[in-house]
Amino acid sequence: MDKDHSYHRVLNEFEEISSLQYQEIPSRLPENRVPIGFFCPYIPEELLHAAGALPFRLMGSPVKLSHSPAHLPPGCCHFVKSSLESLLRGELDFLKGIVFSQTCDAMQGLSDIWGFQRRAPLLFNFMTPTHLNSETARPFLKGEMERFKKFLETHLGEVTPQNLAAAIRLFNRTREKIGEIYELRRTSPGRIPEAHFAHIIRAGYLMDRSRYLELLKDLINSLPHGEAREDSLVPLYLAGNMVHSAAYFSLIEEAGARVVSDNLCGGSRFLRLMTREDIDSIDALTERYFSSFLCPTKHRGARAPIDVLLKEAEDSGAKGAVFLFYKYCEPHYFDYPDLKNALEAKGIPSLLLEVDDPATSQGQLKIRIQAFVEMLSPL
Repeated sequence: MDKDHSYHRVLNEFEEISSLQYQEIPSRLPENRVPIGFFCPYIPEELLHAAGALPFRLMGSPVKLSHSPAHLPPGCCHFVKSSLESLLRGELDFLKGIVFSQTCDAMQGLSDIWGFQRRAPLLFNFMTPTHLNSETARPFLKGEMERFKKFLETHLGEVTPQNLAAAIRLFNRTREKIGEIYELRRTSPGRIPEAHFAHIIRAGYLMDRSRYLELLKDLINSLPHGEAREDSLVPLYLAGNMVHSAAYFSLIEEAGARVVSDNLCGGSRFLRLMTREDIDSIDALTERYFSSFLCPTKHRGARAPIDVLLKEAEDSGAKGAVFLFYKYCEPHYFDYPDLKNALEAKGIPSLLLEVDDPATSQGQLKIRIQAFVEMLSPL
């Protein structure tokens, strides 16, 4: 099979999986793994995988809200609303369990509502510490890792040291390959178009991880040579609480820009979770959450989110930053003024895009993105 054919075959599989509706997913899942849903990078996917589960990340959907408004106040983000809507419609009945993490108030409230519905046989609340600099944070989180491991062994399968070490290796190798793709996009504009990249990242949360790693390797090995376009696109850094959506990335590309790096909840934050393979696995899974700042629902000092954002934005060579926020996400909005001021102090302009229902926001977003890119474009 020639490289060009292999490249398009892999991209087509990523796009097909990424574009599936929840009700279309079950037929594509591996029969030897139990699908367990989760929402947040604070959930250790490696433990789920080692117990025989398929970690299935819920990322929201552009669904019309007809059931969830009766259960939620209007000041909740679309991610929470649409996830509950999908549950109440029965679109998530294929999940055998769900795992919540202690993050924002809305997500903690969703956990209670989800439990009352009794649609999923298993429900676990993974209690991550909020004050990461506390002397009790590490032992507390390690205790939660052990509690989660015991829960999985009770309901799914034994988490042997061998299985857990193998799961850590699998996810680490996956992060390395995704990191290579990020670097290729930064240094070789146009080799992987924006929408394709979004499909690649999104598909990884919906499919068997071993198969995903194989596809990533095939993609990198089959990338066509000599097709990098002239670097006339404006490099942007993308930050926010949203996961990768092909629509947003396409809007950016159509406006004459490209995303050279991101700090999205489902994007490069995953890359920060590299796990040591030379120490006890539970210790390694615990320690990684203290090595880099991940989320504004956690406190690690006032400078932590600023330092991470500035380093990544400057290292990427971005000329501007776009904040892509779900409406009503208080933790991200609390950090936003400081982040905006820090970027501007370094000469990096920023644009805030507030999204309620992604299905109805495209026109306004397109105009604002185009205006921002024009401002950054050289005369």
